[in-house]
Amino acid sequence: MKYVYRNILLYVLLALMLVISACGTSGPTPSPSASSAPATTTKASEAPQSQGEKAVYVGIVNAPITVNQINDQGDSASDNVIALINDSLLDLNEKFEFLPKLAKSVETKDNQTFTVKLDPAAKWNDGKPFTTADVAFTLQTALHPKVETNFKLNFIEGVNEAGKLAEGKTEISGLKIIDEKTFEVKTKTLIDPLIFKERFGTKVFFLPQHILKDVAPEQLATHPYFQKPDVTIGAFKFANFAKGQYVEVAKNTNYYRDVAKLDKIFIKVLPATNLVAQLQTGEIQLNSVPVGLIPITDYEKVKGFSNVELVSGNPSVPPEIFFNTEKISDPKVRQAIAYALNRNLIVDQLLKGQGEIIDGGIPSYHPYYNKDIPKYTYDPDKAKKLLQEAKWDTNKPIQFLIPVGNKIREQAADILVQNLTAIGLKVDVQKFDFATLIQKVRKGEYDITIFTRDFYIEPSSYFTGFKSDNASNITKYKSPIADELITKGETESDPAKRKDIYNKLQDTLHQDLPSIAVYSEKRLLAVTKNVIVGKPLDIGMFNNVNQWDLKK
Repeated sequence: MKYVYRNILLYVLLALMLVISACGTSGPTPSPSASSAPATTTKASEAPQSQGEKAVYVGIVNAPITVNQINDQGDSASDNVIALINDSLLDLNEKFEFLPKLAKSVETKDNQTFTVKLDPAAKWNDGKPFTTADVAFTLQTALHPKVETNFKLNFIEGVNEAGKLAEGKTEISGLKIIDEKTFEVKTKTLIDPLIFKERFGTKVFFLPQHILKDVAPEQLATHPYFQKPDVTIGAFKFANFAKGQYVEVAKNTNYYRDVAKLDKIFIKVLPATNLVAQLQTGEIQLNSVPVGLIPITDYEKVKGFSNVELVSGNPSVPPEIFFNTEKISDPKVRQAIAYALNRNLIVDQLLKGQGEIIDGGIPSYHPYYNKDIPKYTYDPDKAKKLLQEAKWDTNKPIQFLIPVGNKIREQAADILVQNLTAIGLKVDVQKFDFATLIQKVRKGEYDITIFTRDFYIEPSSYFTGFKSDNASNITKYKSPIADELITKGETESDPAKRKDIYNKLQDTLHQDLPSIAVYSEKRLLAVTKNVIVGKPLDIGMFNNVNQWDLKK
């Protein structure tokens, strides 16, 4: 932030104020205006500064768009906030282990009926017990046909293929309440426990029945609770949300586990260049992936910061080009675009070699990654030949939607546009913030787009969106072969057989190409040295956020 001082005296006075204020805080140096200014006047790169409190500031470059725990709208930035104020049944760590959270245990004897025992101490931040009544209320509400949700629970008995209750139904036949702390979920068929543990165990967040029980389903999305969810069940509780600027959470003193050591956490939105600068100044303590990426071009710079620890993570979930297959319907045209992409240039120059090329959406260290599929190489001549064979009209512009905020991805997209122009295609580039872009994509108002999905250990989560009857099928891809394999993968409980199914599915998608990965980078994970506990992680960053702490 730039300050303009009219005279030297004012400069000295303000400097003194900064020094005096800094003596009383464990967080970054306060700004004279930020702590008193209302949220509506705060600049996008600012967040209020803590006064005499332990506060950690997490830097991100994409702004959260919602704090709705049953509908994150596919937004990874929103997930940062939702995970701070809501616990799930299970946590997933970087070793791909599922750990107890709200659930004391999740067990199955037949891979079809799953028994969940809740932690007997679990309670909402207003002190009310968390019980199976809240579980039933959440599921009946989220799976109501008039309620929008990101839950992917179509495997539960009693809901349809879209994961919803039929019109007029209110009860889920696959849900059985045993007592206040025990419930069972029965699935339509045998499934791999991975599906249940990830899609139900780690991705479902709960609603307080005692707060929302009288709200009609069609009125739920506009209810004030979802703009200010003040009763939740995480280590922190909601404090403030200034859209496009920051989210503030405060420790939940009623937490059923050890109460948080920090007083507050701020999720702070700022440009990538400011993120790096504020790591150096201590105005933020760490970044968050995938929405707070440090450009690889700044690796040496950040490595040189004396107050920062910097490491490289695993090769990440890749940014992917997604095709609207209704508008680019010939697989040959999609393959031509794949051959046109100089992805080696992106890895070598933009990523400085800190990445790799893969074709599908599953990162290479994932246990279900099919390493035997040959990759699309950079071959402009082959690309031109395929366009000719497909009789593609090169005068027809291709609408390419690009999200802003991720510097490397934007620069990579610029290279991709040059690649496509070089084989004779006309490209109409349109850039939007992610919230606007995803709305357009869901409406089919695009030809190609690029963005990054979340990491999933359960493989079906990468592929259900390609099923022809899936409401989240943004590519409009339709393939009877892929549909059959997706269904088999979701319903097969034998891990070896599932591996074979997903290998075949990845091969099918590689030929039809509803999407193609651009690069998989080794993300930079940075944390300042005054943070005792807490650091950015590829998976499970907020699992033990109640243990995060700062040096005194």
